[in-house]
Amino acid sequence: MALPSRAPRHPLVLRFAAPIGTARLRVPSQRSLRAALVLALAAAIGGALPGLTAGTAQAATASYTANCNTNLRATAQLSGTVVDILNAGGTMTADGTVTGDSWSVTCNGDHASNSWYKIVAVNGKSTSTLYGRSAVYAATGLFSAVDTTTPPPPTGPYMNGIDISHWQGSVDFAKVRGAGYRFVIAKTSEGIGYTDANWFKYRDGAKAQGLAVTGYHFARPDGNPTKPREEADWYVSQLQLQPGMLIPALDLERSGGLSTTALKAWVQAWLDEVYLKTGVRPMVYTSPSFWRTYLGDTSTFADQGYTVLWIAHWGVSKPSIPGNNWGGKGWTFWQYGGGPVPGISGNVDLDYYNGTDLTKVTFGANFSLSSAATLAAGGSVKQGQSASFGIGINRTFFTLPVSLSVSGLPAGTTATLSSTSTSGSSVTLSVTTSKSGTVTPTGTYTLKVTGTANGITRSTNVSLVVTDGIAPVAAAPTSKQYAISTLGSTSSPVKTVWSATDDKGVAGYTVQRMIGGGSWTTVDLSSASALSIAQSLTLGSAFQYRMRASDTNGNLSAWAYGPTFTGERKQQTSTSVKYSGTWKTVAATSASGGSQAYSTAKGASASFTFTGSSIAWVSTKGALRGYADVYVDGVLKATVNLLSSTYQAQRIVFAYNWSTNGTHTIKIVNKGTSGHSRVDIDAFIRLAQG
Repeated sequence: MALPSRAPRHPLVLRFAAPIGTARLRVPSQRSLRAALVLALAAAIGGALPGLTAGTAQAATASYTANCNTNLRATAQLSGTVVDILNAGGTMTADGTVTGDSWSVTCNGDHASNSWYKIVAVNGKSTSTLYGRSAVYAATGLFSAVDTTTPPPPTGPYMNGIDISHWQGSVDFAKVRGAGYRFVIAKTSEGIGYTDANWFKYRDGAKAQGLAVTGYHFARPDGNPTKPREEADWYVSQLQLQPGMLIPALDLERSGGLSTTALKAWVQAWLDEVYLKTGVRPMVYTSPSFWRTYLGDTSTFADQGYTVLWIAHWGVSKPSIPGNNWGGKGWTFWQYGGGPVPGISGNVDLDYYNGTDLTKVTFGANFSLSSAATLAAGGSVKQGQSASFGIGINRTFFTLPVSLSVSGLPAGTTATLSSTSTSGSSVTLSVTTSKSGTVTPTGTYTLKVTGTANGITRSTNVSLVVTDGIAPVAAAPTSKQYAISTLGSTSSPVKTVWSATDDKGVAGYTVQRMIGGGSWTTVDLSSASALSIAQSLTLGSAFQYRMRASDTNGNLSAWAYGPTFTGERKQQTSTSVKYSGTWKTVAATSASGGSQAYSTAKGASASFTFTGSSIAWVSTKGALRGYADVYVDGVLKATVNLLSSTYQAQRIVFAYNWSTNGTHTIKIVNKGTSGHSRVDIDAFIRLAQG
């Protein structure tokens, strides 16, 4: 079992920083090969070498950052006991320098000296607290002065966060959140069998304050070169990944001396095992130099879907991204430095998240769609009308906008969504059917509403029932005179007819009448489906009819208006009535106007020229009456038989109608029937529109 890394690490997730052990020593050229081997061995195992002593301290307290993983020794000697390893990126505070053994390193450039830092604090903790020593020592060439200025934030939107381990001790997460930090990545495990003492406390404390949180695994390919899956399994068992947590993280800072090919395989096996066990691809933490040096600057993992990079790059205005800009994906988290944070004692690693929405890196972030009709009749709508449906966006740790679309619309139907891309919890789907042009057919249709976001596609179905919404097509009422009917003293019988068509069937009609420009009144019909009505209308008054029809589904047509018309009576004595042949006028109380003209002569005729849309001939039927031919505009239209066993006065014996006004002539010609040759002209009734 590998021993846990004791020093807090800077980068978090899959961390690839400098080599694992001590900084690689380079012995000065004047030294013999043997001396070099001894010094290298001493550096590697931390063993004591005789004859090397610490020099005199030079006071100058300052903070520094480790450029690579660095041995912290009990003395300023290459043989000094290794007390701890300070990981690359870690910080320390030195109380000046001392003179010690000569050293030569190639960490962050070539350096050689005998100057050692006298270190009194590591990652914000005093060495007396950490190690029970007033100071520890490390070669000055392994460090860079801490840049106390904060690098500029990313140019786009971002969020602030921290990464921590048990070295930070007690953390007041309420103060952390109050200072504007929104996520925490804490150490979970290391190697096989080690769990950070504060992991569960940090996880629960951060969650309680509404901070996004996950844990990282400090990889030990040095201690477990053949057991990457076992390390992954241990990590998963301790991480206890829960929905709402950030995705898992691999912190790889040690190469373990593995070749580039072997280390790639180690990392591949670890990542794939965590993916297999959790169903989510972990993020990778690295520094640019480590990735390029020990992983061959590969983009393989990003290309395989491990797209979340946590880059550790301090003191720069923007990070350098290895692996071909991480497969073109860029960085997601950036550990840009360290500094104080309210609620935490000492300095702590500081991070940016590239964006303002953590959904993409949240485990279990998901959404679903649901639907419900917001109109009566369970989602049914008539042709030509609109239906509304509520589309619910049910979110689980998911705050990204969801893009919505609808499919499956029947012909002639249009649909709109109140928002096609929304961060809310619901939208309204409005569907409008058509009853003209491209008519929406009646029937039941399944509409599919699809939402997409963050590579997730979800859908819900809406049942749209389209019912008949097309009203009957109503024809304008027409009013006409008809035979055989009887003229009144001041009125004349008029029949008004109407019709309508509907593919589902006409159920009934409503007919209204207006007299003299007054109000409309409903006319009583013999039945709802009656197609005509006969009424005696006052002569000299203007009449108009209108009608609307309803079908079996309750659809009402628009009102269809007939023309306004007025009836006028012309007595047989009118100068506009022209006679030819022998005619006599006889008084008759039963006749219209008290008299009528008659003729018994064959070929005798009476004609009347008028302007109007309807004409009627009023005559008397009875014994001795004969036959007459009726011509309209010179065309024989009928032969009228006036013979009757009973006396019938003021009878409309012939009528003819047009759709519009026109100038016409009606002519009555006596046929001179033997034995009953009398033909009477009592009056003419014309209807004129307008």
